[in-house]
Amino acid sequence: MRGYHKTFEVPVQQADAVLNQAAPTSGTKYEVLATTKNVRIISIEVNCTWTAQPSPLEVHITIDGQTITYGIANPISATNYLANPNAEKAEDSQILNTSSYHDRRSFLIEGRSVKVEAEITGGTVSNLSARIKYAKW
Repeated sequence: MRGYHKTFEVPVQQADAVLNQAAPTSGTKYEVLATTKNVRIISIEVNCTWTAQPSPLEVHITIDGQTITYGIANPISATNYLANPNAEKAEDSQILNTSSYHDRRSFLIEGRSVKVEAEITGGTVSNLSARIKYAKW
């Protein structure tokens, strides 16, 4: 076939999805990114400011009906934590850490239907915040 070129959709960068929740309630999942179709998550950052330490701080990603949980026990107040996949860990026990390995990959995860929530358990937290960089196609 002369002149035939297959075209591919290119993901389009979106404005960051942001959560800034004052006085979050323990055990409540706060939506950072509502269920969205055809999403490529580039990075996830979460942080909490506390006067009594919560444990854990978690990010829940529901992707095509499957839940992946990133967490950190005893988070340090006002410290940015990043989601980094670890093949050695189960999907419900991925780790949030302060180092990013995103420079080794172009994106974190993608799916046809994606939702992201943040949660703290215990402690006295004055603010729970999160930022997601993502693209859609």
